[in-house]
Amino acid sequence: MLAEVRVTLFSVLLAICLNFPLPLEYSSLISSLPWDVSNFPYSLPYPILLKPLELGVFFLLDQSHRLVAFTGYCLGFVFLVGLQNSLTPFGLYLTVLAFFHFSEYIATGLSNPQNLSFDSFLVNHSIQYGLAMLISWLEYFLQLWFYPGVKLGLPMVSYAGLVICLLGELTRKMAMLQAGRNFNHLVQSSKADEHQLVTDGVYSLCRHPSYLGWFLWSLGSQILLVNPLCLIIYGVVSYAFFKERIYVEEYTLIAFFGDQYREYQKKVGSGIPGIEGFHGPVMWGEKQE
Repeated sequence: MLAEVRVTLFSVLLAICLNFPLPLEYSSLISSLPWDVSNFPYSLPYPILLKPLELGVFFLLDQSHRLVAFTGYCLGFVFLVGLQNSLTPFGLYLTVLAFFHFSEYIATGLSNPQNLSFDSFLVNHSIQYGLAMLISWLEYFLQLWFYPGVKLGLPMVSYAGLVICLLGELTRKMAMLQAGRNFNHLVQSSKADEHQLVTDGVYSLCRHPSYLGWFLWSLGSQILLVNPLCLIIYGVVSYAFFKERIYVEEYTLIAFFGDQYREYQKKVGSGIPGIEGFHGPVMWGEKQE
């Protein structure tokens, strides 16, 4: 196991163990805010005042491990906050969100360690990803303010979203671990010597299980939050994103594997209904049997 993976695991567990005794329910967190600014920062609870010293421990680590350790700690803390507020939709959402980014890094480290980097967390995926997340939070809290009965009175809807998120998470991580070094977060433009076409296991059920998993997770997160508007927006935007992504990726896969991949296309669907991928004519330089 890579040192970076061990450091991340340790940081997440450290955050959970150190902060578990703290009252992290929303009401407790709000009451601990320094409303009396004249006495700030001394009005903060002692456990909060000691956090800078706690986080300062990470500076004792090797420079190459500091960022992943800090990110792991933050994800562990967010996971714990969500867990202690899991009776609310947003609490469940925080738990699912933190685990997704943490498991993305761990799965990459276990399956394709040579490509492991801070980017493997996907916390800095793109500006669009961050904006989409903020918009979903805005919808949730605005509707919570005006229609609290809707947000908090439909637990079965949130639990259904949680199940979809877990199904998407499981599908994506199975795909990553099974593909091993053949998996990459970026579409590859050149074929590596060890690159092989994986068609068994979860890949015998659909050609792009990792995209299917992320698509399910994306929709499930908005069902969990009971966000009707963002559910529609996420569905349309995610569908368009994966449709283009699969088209581009299959163009390169056909260039890499030629007739072998075309036969695979005929037998197995893409995984996301309505997305066919690339089925263009034979390309110049395409590998053929």
